[in-house]
Amino acid sequence: MKTMVKKKSQLIISLLFIFSLSMIVSACSNSEKNVSSDKGDLKVIQMDGSFAIDVNDPKETVGDADYVFLGRVVQDVNTVYKNPVTIETSDGAKEVSTPYTNYKVTVLKNIKGDLITDTSMPIQKAGGINKDGSSVVLYEDDDLPEVGKSYVFLAYAQDDGSLLVSGPNSSIYVEGVNQDVTSKKIAKNTASLNEGSLDLISEYENAYENEIATDRDRSVAAFDANQ
Repeated sequence: MKTMVKKKSQLIISLLFIFSLSMIVSACSNSEKNVSSDKGDLKVIQMDGSFAIDVNDPKETVGDADYVFLGRVVQDVNTVYKNPVTIETSDGAKEVSTPYTNYKVTVLKNIKGDLITDTSMPIQKAGGINKDGSSVVLYEDDDLPEVGKSYVFLAYAQDDGSLLVSGPNSSIYVEGVNQDVTSKKIAKNTASLNEGSLDLISEYENAYENEIATDRDRSVAAFDANQ
């Protein structure tokens, strides 16, 4: 996110997250739920943010993103922690930070943009397991991707060519994508995907055709096929 508006928005999101997390440290969150995944059964702490777009309108989320694609998660690499701050709690000072999860994914179908397909590539997801291992931090209406599953990812190219997936509805689970499905199989025969998968992909293809693009500077991903 390169422009001053984007950087300011990103800062607001980080500050809102840190504020909300500090409240959760001292009291139980009303927006908790349980999540069962390869990370175990952990409560989910909702990360708040201020957005310049309607995050529930695919035309706007697709228009804001640089790349939209169907991708399979092949590896959960690690979690890194950014924007650390020290807060005071009833138990004394405590450092809190924002988790970001690093994955490797394989692009099965490009919807917006032209990323290299059928090749493992890194992405970073805003959200993940807390540093103390007690919970998972996520935006509302968002999923923490799981290895072996496929999602429609909405990604932002960073200045260094990396891809950041961030915000509500930025990784939408696509059920029923078999492990042997490749981009070549999809291109040759869409019957390799089930009806539900095709409907979701069509929804985002239509959103791209009718996208509401945001006016901002954009970068190019290191795995862009046109690089």
